[in-house]
Amino acid sequence: MKAFAKSILFAGVLVMGANGLMAAPADPTNMSLKQLVKQTRALEATAEAPTQHKALAAEYRQLAQRQLTESNKHAEEAAWYARFPIYSSAKFRAITIDYCQRLADRYGNDAQRSEQMAAHHEALAN
Repeated sequence: MKAFAKSILFAGVLVMGANGLMAAPADPTNMSLKQLVKQTRALEATAEAPTQHKALAAEYRQLAQRQLTESNKHAEEAAWYARFPIYSSAKFRAITIDYCQRLADRYGNDAQRSEQMAAHHEALAN
């Protein structure tokens, strides 16, 4: 099982390396949230040593921060829409206020899970 996981990871590294030749360098601050989630999950699949768990905890904390930022952004959008009566009407509420609030809730929940995973990996590192 470990050999299979390592071969899959190696293939992924090759693909990402080839993509890196054509794309910009992989700077965590410039990564999309989806890319950061994928990178964190890939690191989790291979984490065994305490130093790897410590690095993974830092990755999860960074992910949680990005998710919280996204949650706040959508909550602000919902509040902005709520200021105008037209968006509160039955016709527009579902695609404006409610939609933004669902996204804010989802990203907020994801941030909490990421913080829990960070704490878990910090405990494994110690």
